[in-house]
Amino acid sequence: MRKFELTFDSLNTEHYAKPITVLVIMPDETDSETGAMLFTHGWGGNRFQHQDKMEYAAANSNVVALSVEYRMSGFDFNPVTGLGSYLPYDGSFLQVFDVLNGLRVALEQLSFVNRTRLFHYGGSQGGHIALITALFAPKTFAFIYASSPLTDFDVDRQEWSGRLFAEHEIAVRSPLRHPELFNTPLFIEHGTADSTVSVSHSERLEQALIAAGKKPKVVYYEGGEHSLEPTIKKIEAYKKMATEPLKTMTNTETDDFAAKSVVGLKCADKTLRIDWSQPTDSLDLAKWI
Repeated sequence: MRKFELTFDSLNTEHYAKPITVLVIMPDETDSETGAMLFTHGWGGNRFQHQDKMEYAAANSNVVALSVEYRMSGFDFNPVTGLGSYLPYDGSFLQVFDVLNGLRVALEQLSFVNRTRLFHYGGSQGGHIALITALFAPKTFAFIYASSPLTDFDVDRQEWSGRLFAEHEIAVRSPLRHPELFNTPLFIEHGTADSTVSVSHSERLEQALIAAGKKPKVVYYEGGEHSLEPTIKKIEAYKKMATEPLKTMTNTETDDFAAKSVVGLKCADKTLRIDWSQPTDSLDLAKWI
């Protein structure tokens, strides 16, 4: 399989855009059914964190595997080790745009990709980001798979970020507050002994989704920690959860990027307006109104 990287500018501030890197792993052969799958790393990780799953997916599931190294983690934080993260931390807001913009750029460069077969896997904060992408780009993915995800931007996580947040900022980072908006099929897994992100995050989201009439597939690994070990290795959990759905599941909608959708997400007393017709580095891509 072939591996290479793409770089692009993502929205940041009025002063400068943020350079972002995407790792791409291609299957040996592509055809009209070749899709694309995002693999989003956790807090302090980097674009190589899920390389084992990326290689497996590219070799076995006819997808281009993509990993966007979002800002404030990985090699952005430490150019030598690629480990660690900055504080104060944004808590999965601009990082979600980095990841979705990375997918946009990849789709522009790899025009052969079948856009009915777009998928997203994320672990830990990557799972948090993956869930939020279902809200920011609600017509884009055939499924979203969150492993050990944060689902509620609670007080502890706000303290990790080292700053105060307004109510609308908390709400936009809390998938748990928007269960009725999840129309993308969701796969969720969590270890019951997770001491980094409590299993209650997935339990509460599952309950909220069911109450909203949704049907997530949720697997709990008894005794599993944040990595799911010692109960199971994440690559094995991935194979069990994703291999069969990747063969059959497609998205019947025109994806938000191709449709140039405008998405409005109500959060407390404000609405986040996302305009997917805007360039990746445009300040008009996301605005609070």
